[in-house]
Amino acid sequence: MRRLALLLLAFSCAGSPPAAARAHSRAARRLTIVGINDTHGALLAAPAPKWTHGAAGGEIGGADWFGGYLDALRAEAREHGAAVLVLDAGDEFQGTLISNQFQGRSVTEVYNALGVTASAVGNHDFDFGMAALRDRIAQAKYPMLAANVFRKGTRQRPEWARPSVMVEADGVRVGIIGIATSETATVTNPVNVGDLDFAEGGPIAAEEADALRARGATVVLLAAHAGPLGPDHEIERIARSVAGKVDAIVSGHQHAALGPPPLLASGIPVVQSGSKLVSFSTIDLSLDEAGRVRSFAVNQGSLPRDGGPQAILHSWRGSAATFRGRKVEPDARVSAILRGYDEQVKSLREMRIGETTVDLRKGGADDLLANLAADAMRSGAGGSLRAQFALQNSGGLRITEIPAGPISFGQIFDLYPFENQQIVLSLPAERLRDALEAVLRAGKGPMRVSGLRYVIDWQRFGAGQDPREAPAGAIVTRVEDEGGRLLCETKSCAKNACAAACAEGPFTVSVTDFIANGGDGVSMPKGAPRQVGSVLARDIIVSFVKEHRPLTPQLLGALSTGKAPRWTQIGSPSRAQTGE
Repeated sequence: MRRLALLLLAFSCAGSPPAAARAHSRAARRLTIVGINDTHGALLAAPAPKWTHGAAGGEIGGADWFGGYLDALRAEAREHGAAVLVLDAGDEFQGTLISNQFQGRSVTEVYNALGVTASAVGNHDFDFGMAALRDRIAQAKYPMLAANVFRKGTRQRPEWARPSVMVEADGVRVGIIGIATSETATVTNPVNVGDLDFAEGGPIAAEEADALRARGATVVLLAAHAGPLGPDHEIERIARSVAGKVDAIVSGHQHAALGPPPLLASGIPVVQSGSKLVSFSTIDLSLDEAGRVRSFAVNQGSLPRDGGPQAILHSWRGSAATFRGRKVEPDARVSAILRGYDEQVKSLREMRIGETTVDLRKGGADDLLANLAADAMRSGAGGSLRAQFALQNSGGLRITEIPAGPISFGQIFDLYPFENQQIVLSLPAERLRDALEAVLRAGKGPMRVSGLRYVIDWQRFGAGQDPREAPAGAIVTRVEDEGGRLLCETKSCAKNACAAACAEGPFTVSVTDFIANGGDGVSMPKGAPRQVGSVLARDIIVSFVKEHRPLTPQLLGALSTGKAPRWTQIGSPSRAQTGE
């Protein structure tokens, strides 16, 4: 049965070291692996989240404070004859003004100053296009690794795709492999990666691990932009392939904060630290005289929970932040870099564009952040195209809350950092229903909508057993417009087909180019009439906020105002949906 083993620390390597290895008796006896992932351009400190219950003071995170933690860790390592390696599991750039305005250049400069050892290429690292990614690879003093990326239809890597690297850490030869998620082609704009294939990462990583061992690596690490969660449990598949070949995995993609207890997959410790550089993970590898791993410890002594990722705290319960017995202060060099970039975007980031009388949250019964984005996309705000309906994929909304009060441009940018165009398609109701089902087949969260209401029923026709194989109409069984007019309803289903009554239309549907081009598994009819808007999707939302001051529960369709839910779900699929 496919499952991830969540176990407490239990791993050892046995065997007598060869004479040549015994000669390196002065090599490090401990390697500390620092893992970060999914920074998404979040270089600046952020308000402390609610889960800290005020114990963390006013702010948390920030690349300069992360640098302070690395300083403390490296000092402790020097004292104990250990070495420190810093691995990033991908998605470095996309997501904030301080990064996007410079196409990630600020992030790479900061990573260079922090002394990052290596990174994996994540799906959103392609978002600015291949020219920008090549620029970042050239700028980086650390290798950005992509072992499972190939030219389309071949097993030849593009010239920029380096599969692995060998480094020496205080006398220990360490091989590092990087892989991208195999679903990259549908979770970045497909236009940016149309000439690339993203192979299943496990077998490729296993080959690289064998090659690195043959070249003398006694420790092999994997930076994988792949996560442990459903529906596909990608990191579990990868771990099975590299069992006995890789000693530790720094993972990403799903923004999971792993532990406690530590996560073991096929006997390999796997870490992931949430997202947006508010925490990091550590794996301490104890080495034998041959430089091979004999045991490990994950996130020892971390706060706020021992065994979980270490929060990048500025203070804790009124006392100065410490780590491994040393006081933590922000890294002055990194702080200076941040100031230089932030001065160029601060006024735009802080510009007030509107206000809201209610907390806007992603998810939950009201889902008001999603309603805001979807409503804006068909409203005609800011000179955009009007449409009868709008679809907004859950993963396109990148923050979880905008508190009641003033709304700044920076908050909307963080919500919607992508440079997506608006596309208005003319579709029959049947194709509209198919788009609603497509994201569910791909294991994503339900499509957010405006002007529509629809029902997801996993039970009625048995679609929850295997959504990928369910016939069209078996998952989304009813679609109506906001006035209650029936657009599409499934009457019955056989194994391979459903009978449904659907309105001919056509209906105008506003989406982003990400969705129109096949993102999140959606396949729009190639011949469908389409209009390309002149206003970016993010700027449509900004204009909508400016034109509706203040935003209210009534405007955004809160259930407390008597509005019906925009989508209803009956039952659940056997494959858990990721929600992104």
